[in-house]
Amino acid sequence: MKNESDIIRRLQNGNEKALSELMKLHQDYVFTVAYRFVKNREKAEEITQDVFIKVYRKIDTYQFHSKFTTWLYTIVYRTSLNLLGKKNILINETDQYGEEDSSVTYFERLLNKFDSSLINTEFDTNKILWKAIDRLSIMQGLCITLFYLNQFSIDEICEILKLPANTVKTNLHRGRKKLKTILLRQYSKEEIL
Repeated sequence: MKNESDIIRRLQNGNEKALSELMKLHQDYVFTVAYRFVKNREKAEEITQDVFIKVYRKIDTYQFHSKFTTWLYTIVYRTSLNLLGKKNILINETDQYGEEDSSVTYFERLLNKFDSSLINTEFDTNKILWKAIDRLSIMQGLCITLFYLNQFSIDEICEILKLPANTVKTNLHRGRKKLKTILLRQYSKEEIL
């Protein structure tokens, strides 16, 4: 398999085949993040197509200073907001990140086992988690998705979403707590694991 940097450089040099290689590497994650916003498969597919058109048009602006995925997901975020007709998603930035609730660590372990490539599987843990994440606020679902599925660091999520670290941490903390509540209303721990 070819190196992502080589694919990007080929695309920057006008090699159109490199775009399809880049799409194969990232289209599932782009779709996943877009879906977190719009919660509609057709609109998420539309966003995914728009994102890769923008990548093709703007690839010369990528300078290799940050991870490509950070640059890519910034495009996903902005494209999703444009589709929703919003300049920003409102977030209460006065909230502070509190101490981690030890009972949330169980759900953190569960999220770490989550596989975004299994979005359409039969009834299983992944499907249960997708349904629960869909019930979170847009920003909580997006932060959970970026952190656990895409394995972005807090700093990378801050860069993508243009948010302060405390806001991202607050959304992760509250998202995990809300997931716990949602899941335990319907399932026992044994059923989920």
